[in-house]
Amino acid sequence: MTKGIPFYELYGETFLREETGLIHIEDIAHRSRGLDWKIAPHRHDKLIQIVFTFDEKWQVSLDGNYHHLDSNFVVLIPPAVVHSFDFRANVRGYVLSLNQGMLFEALEPNSHLDLIDLLSAPQIIEFKSDAQMQRFISYIDLLVKEIHNVEPDQEFVLERLVQLVLVALKRQLAVSSLQGELSGHQSSTLLNFKRLIEQDYCVHNSVKHYAQQLHVSVATLNRLCKAHLKASPKTLIHQRLITEAKRKLLYTRQSIEDIASSLGFKDVGYFSRAFKKATGETAGHYRKAHSF
Repeated sequence: MTKGIPFYELYGETFLREETGLIHIEDIAHRSRGLDWKIAPHRHDKLIQIVFTFDEKWQVSLDGNYHHLDSNFVVLIPPAVVHSFDFRANVRGYVLSLNQGMLFEALEPNSHLDLIDLLSAPQIIEFKSDAQMQRFISYIDLLVKEIHNVEPDQEFVLERLVQLVLVALKRQLAVSSLQGELSGHQSSTLLNFKRLIEQDYCVHNSVKHYAQQLHVSVATLNRLCKAHLKASPKTLIHQRLITEAKRKLLYTRQSIEDIASSLGFKDVGYFSRAFKKATGETAGHYRKAHSF
């Protein structure tokens, strides 16, 4: 039987509980101490994860790309991204996990909270200002205290604290990248487009199909994607397929024929040509050259 990349709710917990809730937060040491401070490659189907440490050196791999971090970094990981960690012993820090579906639902009335920059791809965000980092930590501390003390209107308070955490990250990302602001409608359109791609990328839907789903014209979707995501909608759809192909080549033993079929390619030759055009390598060479 082919062993795929593990999908976890939380690391090591394969089966979903009946009620996951919006938020789970735990000390990094709680789960990694018994694993020699190393978390093997895995991914989450529904969870957005925010991982951070306090003045520590650590390593994170995001879809096979390794990052060596030192000092005050926050790593934000959207669903489906394959990730692993290598921490120092007795590391100080937290993993905040958010249910993506419940998060979008909770934030729906607050469309001004632009999440496209945060959730379109994995983010490594550095807090260079101690004051900004302390403010972020204070929000996390309040989250921990609120979760551990069941009081009236707890859900309302937790949702607002999560918003503060996301705003803090969004602010820091804006400072670091100097990216311009999108309107609430533009942000919603792009975020929903990314979400629809994630749901249906194996179906190979057309750009026109997605535009209709988003109630915008093809020209508008093209303009927004090129301006703010730096690629055309067609390229973004294709990139998602190629990203998943890379994951399967690296982290599974599936044959190239099975990978092509699982990704909706009816012809393995077409898949092979598309993969080589996108990466400059054949699928077989990519697997040999980049496998762990």
